[in-house]
Amino acid sequence: MKRSLFLSLVFLAFSVAPASAQWTSARPDGHAPLGVMGDHTHERGEFMFSYRYMHMPMAGSRDGTEKIDDLDIVAASGAYGFTVTPTEMTMQMHMFGLMFAPLSDVTLMLMVPLVESNMDHFTRAGGTFTTESGGLGDVKLSALWTFARFGDQQAHATLGVSFPTGSIEEEDANPMSMGNEVQLPYPMQVGSGTFDLMPGVTWLGQAGMWSYGAQANAVLRLGENSRDWTLGNVYQGTVWGARMVNRNLSASLRLNARNWGDVDGQDADLAMAEADNFVPTVMTDLRGGTRVEAGLGINYYIRGGLLSGLRFAVEGLLPIYQDLDGPQLETDLVVIGGLQYAF
Repeated sequence: MKRSLFLSLVFLAFSVAPASAQWTSARPDGHAPLGVMGDHTHERGEFMFSYRYMHMPMAGSRDGTEKIDDLDIVAASGAYGFTVTPTEMTMQMHMFGLMFAPLSDVTLMLMVPLVESNMDHFTRAGGTFTTESGGLGDVKLSALWTFARFGDQQAHATLGVSFPTGSIEEEDANPMSMGNEVQLPYPMQVGSGTFDLMPGVTWLGQAGMWSYGAQANAVLRLGENSRDWTLGNVYQGTVWGARMVNRNLSASLRLNARNWGDVDGQDADLAMAEADNFVPTVMTDLRGGTRVEAGLGINYYIRGGLLSGLRFAVEGLLPIYQDLDGPQLETDLVVIGGLQYAF
């Protein structure tokens, strides 16, 4: 199911595609739903600035596909026996983007994220506490190459590099650290600490008032970071369809599948906590999983006047399937809003 799921979704989209006249971005559904990154290319000499805000709340834990009660995770005589468990986590990201097309078939893309996370915990003794982290995330630079144009459809390949600009040394205090700040677990770190390769392929099509597309991509970690661990690779596939409501507004439906691996290696400052079965978030073999989401979005495109080329968009993604190496916090919802301005 796991890594092959996104490929199945992409194949399905390609197999049912209709045909029409000529693909164009100059319509409200000329861009994919907002949560799809690197979905479109630009004409030679064109720039686009973008801003996205993502809000992702997580609450409650899951092992495999089954939900687990917090009390069962911290029960001394239970199957897990952790001293502490996370109960909720909220991740917020502000993503600033720039795209520029130096050639008619090549578009460059720069993405700069700012990340904020907070995680609530529950202890076996009945106490609660919260840890926080935040800052500049991993900056990403990609090249998009349009290798096929056929009528109302086009396809482009993406090759990107993620730079280790995000911190992997985030610290905060907890009730057991006697007021001292200590190394936070893996999901609370801001970056990966490694250079990551990001290959992908995107296919787009339009037919009358309708548009559709598919994308497959991956994040491949290159080596260990400076703290001797590596995040798992990520494999993702998504398909979508959209319809113009009028010349300025479109609505979309999307299906997204994502698989990510466990942590390889170990942070020396977390080794004792892992050996003591302190909290699930320090366990390197409890970080992977698979999630499938259904998304609903709208795009609003201004076609004329001083603000011509400005787009407003929002998308909500609701998980419909989660299989986690757990105990691990499950995702409740992903909401993305933002704007894009091309000139």
